Amino acid sequence: MALAPVAAAVSTGPAARAPFDREGFRPYVQALGRGETLRRDLTQAEARDAMDRILSGRVSPAQQGAFLMTQRVKGESQAEIQGFVEAVRRRWLTPLAPRSAEILDLAVPYDGKARTAQLAPAVAVVLAACGLPVLLHGDAGVPTKNGVTPAQVLDQMGIATRLAPRAAAHMLDAVGLAYCGAQAFMPAWHALLPLRWEFGLRTVLNTVEKLINPATAAFQASGFYHTKYIHAMRAAQTGRQASWIIQGEEGSVELRAGRKTRLFGPQPEAMHILDPGALGLAANETVAAGADPRQHAALNVQALHNADAPARRQVALSAGVLLGLFGAAASWEAGVAAAAACLASGQARAALRDARKYADH
Repeated sequence: MALAPVAAAVSTGPAARAPFDREGFRPYVQALGRGETLRRDLTQAEARDAMDRILSGRVSPAQQGAFLMTQRVKGESQAEIQGFVEAVRRRWLTPLAPRSAEILDLAVPYDGKARTAQLAPAVAVVLAACGLPVLLHGDAGVPTKNGVTPAQVLDQMGIATRLAPRAAAHMLDAVGLAYCGAQAFMPAWHALLPLRWEFGLRTVLNTVEKLINPATAAFQASGFYHTKYIHAMRAAQTGRQASWIIQGEEGSVELRAGRKTRLFGPQPEAMHILDPGALGLAANETVAAGADPRQHAALNVQALHNADAPARRQVALSAGVLLGLFGAAASWEAGVAAAAACLASGQARAALRDARKYADH
């Protein structure tokens, strides 16, 4: 997928929004919402225009709700997802612009994790320590799970999360790791949260937000779970050089020791089933955690301090496979070995210290 150009800045305040254009948006609702034989997918251009209208504030709440619900019932197509992503990137995104674009967009679900440990922060620290810079992005209070997010865990770990896009890019350049929130880099998207909570259901927005790639990164790893959406997702990913979908824990990027995990590349033939047993991690270990981000942060820190526990093994496995997928290691096996060595040597602890220091800037 060729990335849409990214705008340098946006205006999203109430004063910039035009009156509702109900007549202009109605054909999109009708296209999706007709009966089984008459409804149709939107073209990529139509999807782009529909999302642009929603984010501009020109669509009434009633029409927004009807659009998102009929889209959910029909199921999003590849062209629709691509059009929605393009709309955000072309106009509603303030991009991060790090000096190097050879980074990994670690696109985890914005609604967080509700049953298992949120270990994406520790995975990101290990990747950065191994020479693969990582950007995390997300939002607060996202339906449907409203689970523990990377930002909440990073906060508890003493790592800055409330950064403007330019500051997040500077941090990425300085320490190889950064987080940026949607409220900072795409405020019009963040403003849709109250409407999304009215439904209490997953919508296409849960898919699109993971594909935004605010730094136009060369590499992208997206966490996803529902197999029926994989085909459309894999073609809509936005890594400039390589993109993979990981069907990991709770639809995120963490791979569980002892459980086979599917990995999907952009092409239909690029699908692998990872068997952790072949990497010496045959014991099935679930890293459970409650609703308190402090508990998740403690597990992340323990893993980065190389404590002999399931969290460390999950972090090493997840980071190592990512190193192999994106060419920072010769293979998955070499990647897992490199991640384990990074933890054992104290290199990961040093990267954590560097990230914490940046919070003082």
